[in-house]
Amino acid sequence: MEEERFLAGRKKAMALLLHKDRTRWELCDRLVRAGFEDDVVEDAIAYVESFHYIDDRRYAVRFAEIYCESRSIKRIRQDLMKRHVPEEYIEDAFEQIQWDDSGALTKELNKLLKGRELSEDISYEEKQKIAAKLYRKGFQTDDIIRELDHLK
Repeated sequence: MEEERFLAGRKKAMALLLHKDRTRWELCDRLVRAGFEDDVVEDAIAYVESFHYIDDRRYAVRFAEIYCESRSIKRIRQDLMKRHVPEEYIEDAFEQIQWDDSGALTKELNKLLKGRELSEDISYEEKQKIAAKLYRKGFQTDDIIRELDHLK
């Protein structure tokens, strides 16, 4: 009977990882929400870690690689912290990837311009709104100003 509880926890953990890569914290959270007791959750986590099915360091690197061209560094850091990835793993991910927000910033700027040409005249008020939106997305003020100056 005791063995069945642990087996059920392991199966649930494997099923959750089958559909999506998760951090250690995310998997623990999902197992607790599924009604498993703490000892079963810890056993299931240890089981999947023994096969390297979860690895927060690898998760941070892959997450950063996937989103580096569409999100700011600040936004990626926040997203990883929200998933409880340790700060040292986030820093390792940033070190392994060549970071340059300019591609993501240009992509976001083009979305905000809604298909208009960069050479079109844009009012001061509209530039301010665009800059504010980009800032809220985590881009640096200096980079935003530089990109917007290219609009002239």
